[in-house]
Amino acid sequence: MKTVVFDFFGVICSEIAPYVLPKYLSRETAIEIKRTLVHQADLGLISQDAMFEKLAQITGAPAKRLEEEFWAYARIDENVVNLIESLGHTHRVALLTNAIVPITREIFARHNLERLFETILVSSEEGMAKPDPAFYTLLLDRMGARPEDAVMIDDNPDNIAGAKAAGMQGILFESREKLVRELTVRYSIIV
Repeated sequence: MKTVVFDFFGVICSEIAPYVLPKYLSRETAIEIKRTLVHQADLGLISQDAMFEKLAQITGAPAKRLEEEFWAYARIDENVVNLIESLGHTHRVALLTNAIVPITREIFARHNLERLFETILVSSEEGMAKPDPAFYTLLLDRMGARPEDAVMIDDNPDNIAGAKAAGMQGILFESREKLVRELTVRYSIIV
């Protein structure tokens, strides 16, 4: 039985920071803020509230408005949710995401997503993030799953490389349709 591991933002849920930050900052500055400040929050080194306060200082926008904009960009792809639900009948399914809490856990709750996964690891709760191979290994260890039997689905090529460094296989997510083809053709996973 294969273990199929999904990323959250960019696969199941729309990306957020790459759309909100460029409204207030140059593209280069937004990328740098995502790489530094948002990454610190993803690792749990600063709280969600502290991240929004620092973003407010940098952008000049009120922290509350920035938080509301993050919520406004959170869109769940129901087609991917249905795919995950289908996979869960015949395969082990997990979630491995770089994300801040509590907003991410609140999105899970609002959309009843936790029911889809055997195991969920959120970077800010674990103090490590993709593409660190140790994060993938932690997930597999908690599941008692073998890396050679696991495939990571992520929209970031660096995160696919991290999965491969941990001994997993990977599929770069571009669309649900392409994902179904990849699962079926490359891994003989019937969806």
